[in-house]
Amino acid sequence: MAVARAAEQLGYDSLWATTHTAIPVHFESRYPYDPSGRPAWNATTPWGDALLSLAYAAAITERVHLGSSVIPLTTTDPLTLAKHAATLDVYSGGRLELGIGAGWLVEEGQALGRPTDHRSARLEESLEILRLAWSRPTFSHAGRFWTFPELGVNPKPLQGDRLPIWIGGQGERALRIAATSGCGLMLWFVEPDAVRDYIARFRAVGGSGPVAAAMPLAPNAGRWLELSSQYASAGTDLLIITSYGQASSVTTTLEDFAKQVLPELP
Repeated sequence: MAVARAAEQLGYDSLWATTHTAIPVHFESRYPYDPSGRPAWNATTPWGDALLSLAYAAAITERVHLGSSVIPLTTTDPLTLAKHAATLDVYSGGRLELGIGAGWLVEEGQALGRPTDHRSARLEESLEILRLAWSRPTFSHAGRFWTFPELGVNPKPLQGDRLPIWIGGQGERALRIAATSGCGLMLWFVEPDAVRDYIARFRAVGGSGPVAAAMPLAPNAGRWLELSSQYASAGTDLLIITSYGQASSVTTTLEDFAKQVLPELP
């Protein structure tokens, strides 16, 4: 509650929630957002469900956009995701931005009984299903991975099939999927110079959507304005600042960033 209200009151554009459902104690999958290949969190780390957390935030805010960063498709299926996202978009007054990814933690998908093969191809087909579900009263689908008869997923999002979708991932396949599907590209913990390179490659393959980058606040204390300016100069459209800890410390950090950085950026 404190973080959501702080984001709204301090002038931030959007509020983002990450998610995992069931984290195995032991896994071999490589974490793609740290050079070590291992995350700082583990199976005992508390993860609120992203869309449930954002639904709660929607109820206590009026302006700030609400985004998932990101939902791995190894933990859900496209019809369920279409339903949940549409419902949240309606209840929030059209403020949802849906971040999804192919999913890197294979063992999590296996624990949930979800398919983990051909993850990038499944992501592409899921995008097609999401947009059908959000744009037609009823529809059928016969694809490589999912086939179902004429059915309806209602209500529709207030934003319809224009609901913003972000593709999370830093591999070439994720970049191309975001480009060819007209989605935004979400980069996690990438330095400004690397963002500039990603944007050039994204545009070169036809990507026209926005590009987001995440910046952790604690390791970059004292450099917030410098780095934020560098991200802006690199062409970043959305900068997601991450801060973990007790709500009181997070809100204090958000207040400090708002005072030091927001007035100085265009």
